[in-house]
Amino acid sequence: MPFRQTLDRWPSSPVIQGAAIISEDGLLVHDRLGRHVDGEAVAALAVAVRRHAEQLGTAVGGTLGSTVMELTGGPAVVTPLDARHTLIVLARPGMDIGPLLFDIRQNRATLAGAL
Repeated sequence: MPFRQTLDRWPSSPVIQGAAIISEDGLLVHDRLGRHVDGEAVAALAVAVRRHAEQLGTAVGGTLGSTVMELTGGPAVVTPLDARHTLIVLARPGMDIGPLLFDIRQNRATLAGAL
């Protein structure tokens, strides 16, 4: 199933304002980010955020599930799909992202399998 259709089927889809799957090299594999977003910059920076979050997890004796950043334009969630791919989801401001985090956790393997 295409990336866009997968996201559109999530119960939390009204919360999502953009999303992308990024390779370990910081390149966009699939995206639904919109024209107002610099996709290449988002891709490169999301991979850096993932790497640093993984290092923090290791330092405290854990592993990375998801990293949530509160941004003025809405929350951003960075999640590893597999060893080589990262998912970033940009949420709309002022929305409850609990269901979105659940959808990401439930569908991580499906998205990774579609790569």
